Amino acid sequence: MDKKKIDYDEVINRMGYFMNRANLSARATSFRFDHGEQFMKRILNKQVELKVKTLLEFFDIVDITPQDFFYLGKEYNKEDKNMLDMFNNLSSEGKETIVNLMKQIK
Repeated sequence: MDKKKIDYDEVINRMGYFMNRANLSARATSFRFDHGEQFMKRILNKQVELKVKTLLEFFDIVDITPQDFFYLGKEYNKEDKNMLDMFNNLSSEGKETIVNLMKQIK
């Protein structure tokens, strides 16, 4: 996964990506914000600046977390994320067991 810096253009691109994953058009997303139908289009076209509050609401609308958006980005995969969440909930011994198992089946 590319660990490049995320700039404003990349944030806008990722918003489009996650809207597509959620099967939402700009118009449908605007309505979920309870704004006029052009709200998201203006953000995506950079006619208005994206506010942090709007971005946080966006995460709820497309059912992702800030980590999904910023860390995983276009590498987002719900199944991989679920496995990572399960791994993170294991004890230290459980994590070590899984890592050793993965090394063996490589």
